[in-house]
Amino acid sequence: MIDGVLKDRLNCSFMITLSGLNPQQRQAAEIIDGPVLILAGAGSGKTRTITYRIAHMVYNLGISAKEILGVSFTNKAAKEMRERVSSLLGKSRMRGITLTTFHSLGVRILKEDIDKLGYHKNFSIYDTTDQMAIIRGELKKFKAEKSFDIKEIQSRISYLKNQGVGPEDYQRSKFFDEDDPYCIALEHIYREYEDKLKFYNAIDFDDILFLIVLLFRDYPEVADKWSERFKYIMIDEYQDTNHLQFELVMGLTRKHNNLCVVGDDDQSIYAFRGADISNILNFEKNFPGAKVVKLEENYRSTSPILELANEVISKNKDRRDKTLWSQ
Repeated sequence: MIDGVLKDRLNCSFMITLSGLNPQQRQAAEIIDGPVLILAGAGSGKTRTITYRIAHMVYNLGISAKEILGVSFTNKAAKEMRERVSSLLGKSRMRGITLTTFHSLGVRILKEDIDKLGYHKNFSIYDTTDQMAIIRGELKKFKAEKSFDIKEIQSRISYLKNQGVGPEDYQRSKFFDEDDPYCIALEHIYREYEDKLKFYNAIDFDDILFLIVLLFRDYPEVADKWSERFKYIMIDEYQDTNHLQFELVMGLTRKHNNLCVVGDDDQSIYAFRGADISNILNFEKNFPGAKVVKLEENYRSTSPILELANEVISKNKDRRDKTLWSQ
């Protein structure tokens, strides 16, 4: 919490730091402790809000840069965030802030703790070509390479991992049908595939998050360590998070509740990749006591366009209520 000294400092420089934000953006930037959902409609200045929030935390509140974690979905978005924060704080003040992607963060965690899962820390990450070579080899062993599509098997294994289902859990999962020969074959191939990866001290791209969820589940002290390290966490594009990313966030916040997520359920378009919109729709349920701030002022479009967009999207009943407007 902010003590008296920091409050005095805040009163001196707060307006200078956040004077360029509108009232809703400023409100979002002010909420530091506890869970907060920033519902940011298209063109509402979410990136500006996030960068000013980080600058406010470091410059005004004196929060250690090393305790701040910001996660985006792409390297491009993470780079833009770093550049914007640097323009506000300067390179020296922002040194230590972690602004990265889910998978880059995942690799960092695994390089430090993957040995607890029986891997060596100098593991390799196999690409799609490597994955298919392993699957092809397993099919050849059983003279079944003509009976199964290698890409389909790779895709199914990827989907199962992103649902948090490992080979040992597959038979007990809702995805397994004991009357389906394909499922029976897939269960065997999945096991052999994972055994082969581990033999080569390798993981695939989906393992980056899948193994962290296993790591945090089986070794809670590891989750505690990373949660203590990053005491202030921000997640961008939260509407696009999947099951594994949600579990990762839960693990990272287990020692504190300082989570800020930014997103817009109206912009959720990656369900086909496993994105789970319930993560943003049920945010207050998953994080009791959460505050919600709506960024509804749009800086890109005219009022007639926004009125039409509001009318169209209002037909969707499974959404959070918000109305975009412009001056």
